[in-house]
Amino acid sequence: MKKFFIVVMLIQFYFYNSFSQNLKLDSVFGVIKNMNDTTQIKILLENYTKCEQGNIVNGKVFLDKAFIISQTNESSKWHGKVLLRFGNLYNITGEYEKAIDYINQSKEIFDQIDNYQGIGSAYNNLGATYEKMGRYDDAMDNLIKALSTYELNADSLSIAKTYLNLGLLYFRNKDYEKSMELYRKSLEIREKLNDIAGIALIYNNMAIVNYYTGNYDDVRNYFEKSYLAYVELGYVRQQLMALSNLAGILDILGQKGKALEKYYEILKLEEELGQKGEQAKTNLLIGDLYSSRKQYRKAQKFYFEGLRIANEIGALAELSEAYSSLSQNYKDQFNYQKALEYNEQFIAINDSIYNKEKSRQIQEIETKYETKKKEQLIINLENEKIIADLRIKKQRIILISFLGVFFSIIIFLLILFRQNKIIRGANKLLAYQKKQITDSIEYASRIQTAMLPPGDYISKIIPEHFIVYKPRDIVSGDFYWITHKEGKIVIAVVDCTGHGVPGAFMSMLGFAFLNEIVNKEKELKANIILNQLRDYVKASLHQTGKEDEAKDGMDIALCIIDPDELKMQFSGAYNPLYLIKNNEMISIKADRMPIGIHVFEKDSFTNHEMSIQKGDIIYMFTDGYIDQFGGPKTQKFRIAPFRNLLISNRDKSMKQQKEILEKNFEDWKGNHDQIDDVLVMGIKI
Repeated sequence: MKKFFIVVMLIQFYFYNSFSQNLKLDSVFGVIKNMNDTTQIKILLENYTKCEQGNIVNGKVFLDKAFIISQTNESSKWHGKVLLRFGNLYNITGEYEKAIDYINQSKEIFDQIDNYQGIGSAYNNLGATYEKMGRYDDAMDNLIKALSTYELNADSLSIAKTYLNLGLLYFRNKDYEKSMELYRKSLEIREKLNDIAGIALIYNNMAIVNYYTGNYDDVRNYFEKSYLAYVELGYVRQQLMALSNLAGILDILGQKGKALEKYYEILKLEEELGQKGEQAKTNLLIGDLYSSRKQYRKAQKFYFEGLRIANEIGALAELSEAYSSLSQNYKDQFNYQKALEYNEQFIAINDSIYNKEKSRQIQEIETKYETKKKEQLIINLENEKIIADLRIKKQRIILISFLGVFFSIIIFLLILFRQNKIIRGANKLLAYQKKQITDSIEYASRIQTAMLPPGDYISKIIPEHFIVYKPRDIVSGDFYWITHKEGKIVIAVVDCTGHGVPGAFMSMLGFAFLNEIVNKEKELKANIILNQLRDYVKASLHQTGKEDEAKDGMDIALCIIDPDELKMQFSGAYNPLYLIKNNEMISIKADRMPIGIHVFEKDSFTNHEMSIQKGDIIYMFTDGYIDQFGGPKTQKFRIAPFRNLLISNRDKSMKQQKEILEKNFEDWKGNHDQIDDVLVMGIKI
């Protein structure tokens, strides 16, 4: 037997929900009509995936609809995923040039948004497509890039899939030992992940390697395991692959009648499923069977059909096989002129697929990959050390600066008090001392401002946002804190006890504590963060609940946003969160207890979890804005007018909303003094 079906695993994104596999097209479109864009795309891709396991051509209509929606969706990631699926479709139907075009389009998008999984998938699928076209050097180059991407991000399943594809390329190069080594690596990972479909595919390919190395006892065993696994999963295309390989084994065992019967059955199913690449291979296999029976004219019919399809889809490996088979066929009929003609075409194609120069190129690519991987590892380690050193140095500078400012203020206050007591009329000296204190506090303000998240950093992770930040004094007791961890965004708006210098010292503690808590937590939970922050504050201020001890603490609103899953968590101490969804404002209440000691303290803060969607707006704030005195009757601004102000301007841009809030505050305050620090943050999903 000359050849087997060998299927390359393509990396795809799977989505699961409760919709039936038997939903008709109109039913699916009807169900998703009123859903948001992201949900519509997910459901359409899921229905396409179901078609991948059967007649894939029927799934194109789902991709067409998803493509239209993704073009208007604000998330570039979903448009990239749809383009990647088009690449998979054309790979399976044998339209390889189209597949490469769509995969490259998807990769451009994933590069722009720095989506490592999408980049890796694109490289892997390009490798799979080039392998089918017989362009093995291009396939190796892209698969090594995929593996490098996945290894840097510790993505086990994707690493396993790429090992499988690399194993196939070594098989093509007849390096069976290296091929089997890579298959075993892939199998080890998949067994840990209980990936039945992946295990079945590896069994199939291991059976093929065993065939070529002469271990015939294992061949049929692996094929049967593979076939039964696909039957259990209901994967029709993969069942065809395993069935074809079983037919090949029947041929080897001399049961050619049964093998031919199986191949006709397989060819019919492949034609129904629109799998041109597989049709070309099966036609050649049927031709081989007829040639082995010396039925040369029947064999030619299938050889020429395989040749026609291979030419149509640009499958070089199948072209080479067809020319070789036709050459041998005519030779067996003593038609040496035709045999020579097809043999020359076989040699030309075979040389273009794989020669010594390409073997050398592949070796160079592998060497470059290993070198690049080692260099990248060294760079990563060096960067981590540099970042760690800078972080320690920055924290040390901040701490020393604040302590210096603190002791400077104390010293200057003592000097001022002493001089004022000795010489009450020394106004010049008093002014001098006041300037020293003010300069020190202004220096503290610069340090406090430096601690706040930089504007560029915030804009990168939250493109649409605004921050209204107005300290009452030079330094502030209010602060905001933002970080990005494991694909989630953590945001806190905090109001510390007091304002000015005392509030600034509390804000320094809060900022440092939030950094430590979030960095060490493996699973981010909003209420857990507040619980730990409360414990840190109580321990640092030695709060035990006695009457004469300080009751300092913080009020806080903290939320965790998952932009990929469109989920949000919120937990608050006194400070609530407002969410505008579908033009309605939802108020999410905070717990009525502070970060610090409290008489009616609960064991834990409440964790609110909810779904969000594109266009939703989140507002978090301290009480400085709503408590400000002003207006014609010199009264507080109050919460109701504040809510109305937010709702009435919800359709404006974040920049415009900030300008309106700032102007409204100044108009309301008028000539009155600002009574507290002011902090308002708006975030648009």
